[in-house]
This record gives sequence, C-alpha cells and structure tokens, in this order.
Amino acid sequence: MVRPEILEKSRSISRTPMLQRIAGMTEMLSAAGDEAQQLRYLPAWAAKEMAAQGFYRFVLPIALGGENLTARQQIEVVEAVSAIDGSVGWCTHINSEINGLVVRKMDLTLADKVFDDWDALVCSGLGPPNGPYPGRTARRDGDGWRLNYQGSFASGYMNATWNFVMAAVCMDEETGKPAEASFMVPKGEFEVVDTWDTAGMRGSGSHDVRMAGTYVPPEHLLPARPLAPSDIWDSPTLRNPTHAVYNKSAVALGVCKGAVNSFIETAKVKPSRAAGQTLGDQAQTHYRLGEARATLMAARAFVMETQDALEAHLGPGVKDGGRLEPEWDVFWPALLACAHAAQATRHIVGILNNTAGTTGARMDSPLERQLRDAQQAANHALISYRHYEELGKTFLGFEPAANYMELKRA
Repeated sequence: MVRPEILEKSRSISRTPMLQRIAGMTEMLSAAGDEAQQLRYLPAWAAKEMAAQGFYRFVLPIALGGENLTARQQIEVVEAVSAIDGSVGWCTHINSEINGLVVRKMDLTLADKVFDDWDALVCSGLGPPNGPYPGRTARRDGDGWRLNYQGSFASGYMNATWNFVMAAVCMDEETGKPAEASFMVPKGEFEVVDTWDTAGMRGSGSHDVRMAGTYVPPEHLLPARPLAPSDIWDSPTLRNPTHAVYNKSAVALGVCKGAVNSFIETAKVKPSRAAGQTLGDQAQTHYRLGEARATLMAARAFVMETQDALEAHLGPGVKDGGRLEPEWDVFWPALLACAHAAQATRHIVGILNNTAGTTGARMDSPLERQLRDAQQAANHALISYRHYEELGKTFLGFEPAANYMELKRA
C-alpha cells in the first residue's frame, strides 16, 4: 500500500470537489496555457500545482491515493479545464488517463512504487516515431528486457516520472512478433526527441520519447495486454474499453464550451458594419450562437448518456458479479458518441470563428487558439471522422472493425 501520507493527502483535497478546485485555479490554468504555447509543453510550475490538487490522480483507486471518479465525473473535470485552455486540458486528460490505465493489470508492488510519489505522472509515446530513431524492438536480457524504442505523442513528457511502452508497438528481436511484456521506464532512463511543432494543442508537449538500449528489470514489467479490463480493481472505469476515448471527447467539448464563451464576449464589443451596432446585435450572430449551444449540449448529452449506460452495464467489480467487458450493443453507442462530440464541436468552433470575422483570426483572440485546438482534438485517431464510416458499416451487418474488438479486449 502507498504511504499513509499519500492517502491522507488524497482524503484531504477530495473534501473539495474537483470542479470547485478547478474554478479556484482559473487564472493559474489560463497563465499556464499561455506559457505552454511558447514552450510547447506544460511548464513545470503548473504541473506541480496541478499535481498538488490531484489533477493526475483522480482516476486512480482510493487505495493508491486516488479519487476513483466515474467516467461522467472525469469528463466533467477534463471539460472544465479544457474550457480554460485546450493544451492544459489535454495534459490533464492524458496523464490522469494513463495513470489509471496502467494500473489495470499492474502488480500491486509496482503500483505502490509508482504512486507512492504524489507527483507520479506516466507519459507514453505509442505513436509512429518522427525522424531518425533506433528502432521499436525489445530483446530479452536475463529476467528483464532491453529496449530500443522511439514513439510519438508523449504528451506531458517534461513532467513525467515514468514512461509506459506497450508490447503491441514493440517487436521482439528474436521472434519478430510483439514483445511478451509491456514496460515501465522511470524518469532519467528515457530521453525526449523534440518533434512537437504544431498549431493545435501546441502546449501539450507531445514530443517523441526514445530509449536506446535501456534495460527494464523484471519488477518494472507489465503483461503483454496491460490495458485489459481489470479484475483487480472494482471501478467500472478500469474495465471501460472507451476510457482512452471519452477523455479525448471531453477535451473537444471543453474547447467548444470555451469558444462559445469567447464568442459571446467578442460579439458584445466588436463593431458591426451597421452604425451603432455590435456583432451581438446581428440576427446571424443570434442564429449561430443558438446553433452552437444546441449542438454542444446535444453532443455532450450523447457522451454522458452512453458512458453512464456503459458503466452501469459493467456494474460492480468482477468478484461481485460485474461484467469484465461490455456487450457490443452497449459498447458501440459510446464509441460513436465520442467521435461525434469531437467532429460536431470542431464544426461549431469553426462556425463561431468564422462569424467573428478577422477578430477571430488574430493571435490575441482566444477564438484563434480554440479553433486550432478543436481541429487538433478532432484529428486524433480515436475520435476522428473515420469512426462514422467504421461504425456505420456495422448497422448494415458488417463485422465490427478489428481495432474495436481489440480495444474491447485491450
């Protein structure tokens, strides 16, 4: 078990609900987002303050010093932070999410070791590498393994205490097949390759991570299927196959909420072509604002409804009769809702930016950053437009795509 001090700290901060903590940190989170735009990663001082308030632990089981929040509660948290700044919201989502994902099948001794540090933050670069790299291979070395690996999209890397590498993206040099173990690599044993130079989510620090000949001892190994539904912990989130999906839709929803608020403030003061009027006096503005709110609220309700249904369907812990994985008819609506949220909100943020005219294009306009962030969120493979096609096929009797069934089994 983690130290009593960790458990007490978690109990203490959780007396104030997460949304209340976020509201009290609005100015700080906004300043963090501004600085992150320049650095291209979340500054250390911001990550430290966010960690102090449990931003990376709220998915974890209570026994590991977490708050054991449900999918709905997690979405509300990520949405609230993303409405302040998309990149800060992305770091909140991805690092709390990975912290929760890696404990699903993790040996309890290793779980205690990782999360006995209050500032524990696991990053993971699982995407295709950018530029020259040493390979994506592993070879056995005694009871451990030695990695030559580079992967992209390691959001939050600058403040990470561990890096996670999944077996599925790392080939065993001897067999040519995916490695038979996944890996936890502590800070200091992986390096960062500066590859993240984007417009959207610019401050998320989603660079490549590299390990060249790094030894991973047996006590730092995870199973080959490390994200399979957990029969160790009771939380339905740790059996929810859309955990890495709904949090990304939450970022999109939050960015859209922030854009609606930014547009309202802009419309109140921006002069229109008609003398003595503002943009907010125009009928087209009224129409587009009404459309924006309706679309955002509908997309959000779809995500929440399907996540509530999915976690209720999974039920209590497996030892108490709950399901290890969901039936397809409960699974697919949750997937569709998440993709729809990202695509619908990207569309709405674009319309609002367009309605704001040249004001929305200026770098000092929040709408400019929100447009970039909404687009980047909607580009993510787990919530991209391609899911309309992949899920649409199943309604005509085609088998679900293999990646969905793999996600279900993790």
